[in-house]
This record gives sequence, C-alpha cells and structure tokens, in this order.
Amino acid sequence: MEIHSIDEAIERYVRERMARGGKEAGERFLSYAHLRYQGSELAEFLEKTTGQVRYYINFFRVMINPFKGPDLAFFATAVTMAIFGGLMITQPEEETVGIFILSGALVHGFSIVSYVVRKWCDLSVLIAIYREILTLVEHELHNDTVPAK
Repeated sequence: MEIHSIDEAIERYVRERMARGGKEAGERFLSYAHLRYQGSELAEFLEKTTGQVRYYINFFRVMINPFKGPDLAFFATAVTMAIFGGLMITQPEEETVGIFILSGALVHGFSIVSYVVRKWCDLSVLIAIYREILTLVEHELHNDTVPAK
C-alpha cells in the first residue's frame, strides 16, 4: 500500500471538512476507504492512516512554534533595524534616514508578527482536523465492521 493514497484520502477529508463540515467529510472518508479497500486491506489502510496522521500532528506541532525556523531570525533582524533607526534619529544629520529605517523596521516587524499569528491559527485548525481524522479512524478500527489482520 502506497502512502500517496493515504495522503490523498487525508487531503480529501481536509478539503471536505473545510467545505461541508465534519459529519459529511467523515462519511465520505469512510465510504472512500470501504469502497477502495476490502477485508484486511481496509484494516491496513486504517492503521497506516493512523500512523500518518500522528506523524503529521507531531510535525505541525513543531512547525507551529515561532521560535523554530526563520521567523525568529527575521523578527530579530527587524528589531535590530528598529534600534539602529532609533539611534540614527537622535543624530541631527541622519534623522531623515533614521525615520525611514525605523518605519520600515516597524512595518516589517508587524508583518512578521501577523504572519506568525496567521500561521499559528491555520496550523492549529489543521491539527484539530487531523485529530478528528485520528478519532474517526480509531473508532472505525475498533468497530466490528473492520476485520482484524
């Protein structure tokens, strides 16, 4: 069984969940799994889906942290430029350049913070949807309709 088909099913669930809601997305996900896989293949598909979803949840938990990745470095650069611009404002001959540097640093700092907050919100929603998939698949695995290996 290929991971591509598992990713396709997960992506299909996420799209359906965003468009139509959890109940209909869950029904479509399970009907897709039951139509595509039969017997022990279905149990294998559901087990591999559980593992893949857990991996994605752990991966997105790391990605949600703003202290990991380039976001912190960009923000630190904006803060450094703001301090430098503030120091330049105190010098009469460099006041105009300091104003431009400080205003640019403030704009870019705000842009970075808003990007991090937007990313945090989007990934939080995605993690919640993946937890729904995990609950749905585990419930289906423990249901009597899926034969054991």
